[in-house]
Amino acid sequence: MRISRLFKYLRRHRGALLLGVIALVAADLCLLTVPWLLRDAIDALREGHRSAANRAALLMLAVTAVGGLGKFVMRRWMIGASRKIERELRHDFAAHVFTLSSSFFDRHKVGDLMALATNDLNAIRMLLGPGIMYVIDTSVTLTIAILLMIRLSGELTIYALLPLPLLTLAVQQASRFTYKRFAVVQEQFAEVNSLAQETLTSIRTVKAYAREEDISRRFDESAARYVDLNISYFKVQAVMHPMMGLLAGLAATLVLLLGGKLVMAGSISVGTLVAFLAYVGQLTWPTIALGWTVNLWQRGLASLDRIGEIFDEQPEVKAPEHPVAWPKPARRGALTLDQVSFTYPLGDQAVLRDISCRIEAGTWTAIVGATGSGKTTLLRLLTRQYDGFEGRILLDGIDLRQIDPADLRAGTGFAPQDGFLFSDSLRQNIAFGVDELKDEELAELARVSRLERDYESFPQGWDTPVGERGITLSGGQKQRVGIARALAPHPTLLFLDDVFSSVDTETEAELTHELKRAWKGSTVVLVTHRLLSLSDADQILVLDDGGLAEHGRHDELIARDGIYARLWKEQSLELEYSQRRGDS
Repeated sequence: MRISRLFKYLRRHRGALLLGVIALVAADLCLLTVPWLLRDAIDALREGHRSAANRAALLMLAVTAVGGLGKFVMRRWMIGASRKIERELRHDFAAHVFTLSSSFFDRHKVGDLMALATNDLNAIRMLLGPGIMYVIDTSVTLTIAILLMIRLSGELTIYALLPLPLLTLAVQQASRFTYKRFAVVQEQFAEVNSLAQETLTSIRTVKAYAREEDISRRFDESAARYVDLNISYFKVQAVMHPMMGLLAGLAATLVLLLGGKLVMAGSISVGTLVAFLAYVGQLTWPTIALGWTVNLWQRGLASLDRIGEIFDEQPEVKAPEHPVAWPKPARRGALTLDQVSFTYPLGDQAVLRDISCRIEAGTWTAIVGATGSGKTTLLRLLTRQYDGFEGRILLDGIDLRQIDPADLRAGTGFAPQDGFLFSDSLRQNIAFGVDELKDEELAELARVSRLERDYESFPQGWDTPVGERGITLSGGQKQRVGIARALAPHPTLLFLDDVFSSVDTETEAELTHELKRAWKGSTVVLVTHRLLSLSDADQILVLDDGGLAEHGRHDELIARDGIYARLWKEQSLELEYSQRRGDS
């Protein structure tokens, strides 16, 4: 049933495939006519009929030319269709992966997905192109050639087909080994690809810790295992192809020995024996191609199974059958959490426990707590990166899971602490979440995010390339680009995940002031470790070990003398100590 995954693609290109099949059958019929005409030519020459021999020779030339043209048409349309199907498969694979939720990427490495999108998809393309082509070619050639051989001499045909049971057994065993070994090879290739991708992505960290030799050794070991598995896989091919040739040669030997006796006995003509040997020769390539075709099919099916596992994945976060609209005019941004608990799909311990609170529309709410208390996880739930939580989260009175994710994200802005910057210009990175960003809008975003004061340091202004992952920018600049990107769609809800961690205290104060002034009316939820700028926050949520330990305004929490007060005093002392050291 797994091959049924490809039926919709085959149906889409059935016209091109059918034309290719017709051309292939016509080419095979033409080429199979050549030995028959060769028999007529030889027998005519033996009998002294030169004109008949010339006619047969001209016909051989004509059918060979037509056969060659048929092969060209076949490759043009069948291989062309397989390339188009490959493109469509790659598109569908990428489109499907983009729909999957965060939990999927928690379980799969990027390198594995890259291997699927390259090597495995190419193996499927080979199955759909050459694989199908050679199945038809081999089937037609074997069937017609055997019928013509029987017509020439039934006795010789029996001897020519004696190696067939051995051939069938060889193909069966090779098929079993090919599938298993190629699947293992592809898995190891994914591991090599993943290691290379992770290493190159983190090359500066590798160099900073002088781990080049260690990483190189790990890569060599992984690559060596890939080579060993490939050698094991190709051992099957190394045995299979010569065996096919041996069996074909055995058939030709038997035909020559027996056919020579029949010619000397006068039972068949020399032309018949030559034609018969030509047909046996024509069967040699299909016999060898049969092994290669089996290889292509088993490789393709193994890759199809691997990709099928990804296509079978369903997004955890998806639009409900009957979504509730969150219309733009009615968006206020009020959030209510009702006994929210959450455990990560790969985890066995709750990260959040019975969180209940309300975030009023148009307010500034900070989420604070010690490392590992669940701050970022709570923000991920509010942005609906995960749906598998207990309890309810209401947005303007609507259950968050009843809103279409596309509708939700159209009204929200999200700036993670480690926001990804593309190898593009500053302008394109800031405008990533919108279709168009005018110069005056870009200037306003730069002013609010305080990027404008760095403008002179950008050689090409806003069109300056930032390098891979924003390598040419400082940590604070990257975070401010992330803030500007989150603000570009003018969101009703703005989520900021520790985006001030790499900026100085003065810049943080300026950013906070500008955000509150320019985005007044938007609901802002900020996760932060730095508490000294939260004195005018409308609400502070204090998490401790996954639970909501305290909530209220800054003055109220200080007066309570609990967790928040302790953290605030510690940070105040650290700031005072650093200032004294700076003064001295």
